[in-house]
Amino acid sequence: MSHTKNQQSRHHHSVSETIIPQGYKITIGRRRTHVTTYENLRLQTTKPIKDDKPKKLKPSIPEQIISEPSKYADFNYYKRNKQRRERIRELGYNSFDYEHSIMITLTFNIPMAHLEDAHYLFKKFIQRVNSHYEDFRYLATFSRQTNGNWHYHVLCNFKPTTKNESISSLWKNGYTYVTWFKNQSLFDTAIQYLIDNMTSEGDEKRGKRGYLASSNLESNIVLTSYKEQDQAEFDEAFQRVLESNRRILYQSQFHLGIQGETVDTDTGEIHTYTIPDEELTPMLENAGYKSFDSTFTHLTSAARYDEKFSIIQTATPKQKKFKHCKK
Repeated sequence: MSHTKNQQSRHHHSVSETIIPQGYKITIGRRRTHVTTYENLRLQTTKPIKDDKPKKLKPSIPEQIISEPSKYADFNYYKRNKQRRERIRELGYNSFDYEHSIMITLTFNIPMAHLEDAHYLFKKFIQRVNSHYEDFRYLATFSRQTNGNWHYHVLCNFKPTTKNESISSLWKNGYTYVTWFKNQSLFDTAIQYLIDNMTSEGDEKRGKRGYLASSNLESNIVLTSYKEQDQAEFDEAFQRVLESNRRILYQSQFHLGIQGETVDTDTGEIHTYTIPDEELTPMLENAGYKSFDSTFTHLTSAARYDEKFSIIQTATPKQKKFKHCKK
């Protein structure tokens, strides 16, 4: 695998110069570095490319989805849940580890059939925790119990020695359970359990957030060879990939497809997707498409980028402040 700096397409916008001969994307996580190579990558657009204007990525909705609204909704929700599953793995592994985290289960001792009411009490719980602890992190999913009540499973950075009584005193709404992780395998199981918990009661969760998370969780870092703003950081990261052991996961050749947008009629949320389409319509030809064939190579690298992530640590208790005290 070699890195060519023939990336003139960054600065050109005409039809003949929209193919990138060799493009790379590096996805950096705390535990894994994933590299994707794109051969003859074509930047996608659904508007004619004009020499005097920068090319913008403007998605369109494929005709086959527009003509079948029932498939449109199902496909939209399927793609959203797939993205959520990957997002939970990403946030979970980048922000926690088994040595500095626990899983807590929060249940209600009163009827709690409405998700909005449950979320309100969960929000109050988070506020109480933040008033007692510094640098608290959490990632939570929710589902119904057999009695119909909602309950929460929360991965958080409390000390592994945390007792159930400490959680109960902050929750105040019902029973709590604490799960400690003795090894990496149990931590992996907990991440998968969060995902399974999220995907249950799917119909009830349509149009709602699938998981809850604190704002201080860490995402993957994505660098691309064909974006000018990534150039310096990409070149540095790519050099580590070249110097590390790596292996190809798989290689595929398929149609690039057409990017599209769907709008959730209940919430107004806009979601993007890509659907393969073998037929080049006049609109796509006018936009610069000549072929959909592309080769994608996916590989992993042993390159490490620990300095790009914060040190994982447990939440620390805040010092108590007294309003009335003598100096």
